[in-house]
Amino acid sequence: MGGPSPSSADVRFAFDLALEAARQLYTLSDVIEDKQTAWSIAAGKATDSWEGGHRDHFTGNLATAEADAGEIKGALRTLADRFASTWAQARGEQDRINWARWVQAQKDDDWWGEDVVDFFYEEDHGEPPPNPDPPTSPDYLPTRQPIHPEYENRASV
Repeated sequence: MGGPSPSSADVRFAFDLALEAARQLYTLSDVIEDKQTAWSIAAGKATDSWEGGHRDHFTGNLATAEADAGEIKGALRTLADRFASTWAQARGEQDRINWARWVQAQKDDDWWGEDVVDFFYEEDHGEPPPNPDPPTSPDYLPTRQPIHPEYENRASV
């Protein structure tokens, strides 16, 4: 069996914390977007009858601030999505380790007659699980529960 084995170490990853960080980053990006919208509305009111070089300078600075806010919002959402994607990769790897431990436990629990049958006909435990889909914004909820969680946090079976 290629890939993780029953003796593989658990994945060291803060599953819940990663998705909480993704949610908070996405929430922060919403706050920045709301503030940027409020600035634009207030600036429009403040410069309604304003003319001349000072208005042009102010309008240029406001455009720069809007662009910067957009970049920060985008970067925060990209980072949140990266946390979610990394969660999916780590969850998939841990699930494959759990699955390998479960398969080994099934083999260890076989009685000698099953071992003889398995010698001629390999018992099919299925394929290791793939990575789950990455959680999506804004909630970043887990897209799959752990597979064979009873085998997680075990040095070996």
